[in-house]
Amino acid sequence: MRVDNKENKKRVNKKTARREAKKESKAGKKEVVFRLLLVLILLVAIVAIGMYISRLNTDYIENYNFYQYIGGRKISYEGAMKITNKGEITELTTTDMNIQLDSTPLYYQDDENKALFPANMELVVPTDNGQVYKINRFSDVQLESGIAYLEYRDKIKELPQSFIFDGSNLYFFLSNATLTIDDEEYKLTPLSYVCAYNGSSIEIYNKEKDEYQIIETDSYGIVETDDYSINVSLDTIKYGDKEQLLLKKFDEIQTFSLD
Repeated sequence: MRVDNKENKKRVNKKTARREAKKESKAGKKEVVFRLLLVLILLVAIVAIGMYISRLNTDYIENYNFYQYIGGRKISYEGAMKITNKGEITELTTTDMNIQLDSTPLYYQDDENKALFPANMELVVPTDNGQVYKINRFSDVQLESGIAYLEYRDKIKELPQSFIFDGSNLYFFLSNATLTIDDEEYKLTPLSYVCAYNGSSIEIYNKEKDEYQIIETDSYGIVETDDYSINVSLDTIKYGDKEQLLLKKFDEIQTFSLD
């Protein structure tokens, strides 16, 4: 009997040991699976963070069709704009020819109410005592229901009663105006511009008519609106009882805020 009891105890102990071994084996497998899942989750998180950071630092390309008048001739472009994640245009190229990236506005062919300035420009606000601001290069000006807006870096803001000047010869108008040369009147619609070359000629682009004129003259050109008048040949402005000379250099002045 004692021998049988010992044998039974041995068999019981062996079964218990096998059960414990199985439990330990299952626990070990679960721990391995858990650790693998944890590593996988960490890898996915690292990849996702890396892709996010990459997107933050990567420019993207948008394609547009533009047109521009050079010497009275209309030139169309297929343009590609490189844009940062902050909405800032850093480069403008074309697939077929070089764009003249001076102060001459570029007009969007697919949006008749929108223009792009390839250079820094000066915003003059006669209704605010002749206040002037800088507009950054590659800013857009667009019209919505007759109201002009400035857009830059994905920010947009309504513009006050004002006009845009390149500090040299070009005047860009945001509302209706009338240009007078030698008693002859020329209507300017919003998004039109005038280039005045003193003692030589005055060039006019009427946006609404998509019409470009070159007037050979040695006379002054005077632009008038309800709020101000400009001698585009002498670069002077009159508003109320005041007259002042427009700034020629404006890179260091305050930028028009879109906040």
